Amino acid sequence: MIIFLTADLMMASTASSYARQKKVTLQTATSAESAITLVKEARPHLFLVDLQTPGLEIAALGDAVRGLPDAVCPMTIGYAQHVNLESLDEARRAGFDQVLTRGQFNQQVGAIIAEAK
Repeated sequence: MIIFLTADLMMASTASSYARQKKVTLQTATSAESAITLVKEARPHLFLVDLQTPGLEIAALGDAVRGLPDAVCPMTIGYAQHVNLESLDEARRAGFDQVLTRGQFNQQVGAIIAEAK
């Protein structure tokens, strides 16, 4: 199970396509609040975060994920455009397990989803 926080419909569609191919359940959320609720309810293996989601407070999201019980806390991968150094650095400081550029994420999304099975 994967929870994907993004407002980017193209990236959500791409990730959903890979998930269907790998027979992995993927749910998309468009706000941090709805994503954290889904994480608490679904207990996913992986939480993907588009760091450029409008209105996203990266530090607050990191705090919310780290505040979850260990049994609920998923691996968290954040990504943003390579020129968005502030968001990438903020995600690292917020404790994301992995931080990628958007290009890296695009190249690896199939493998990332396959590993989350």
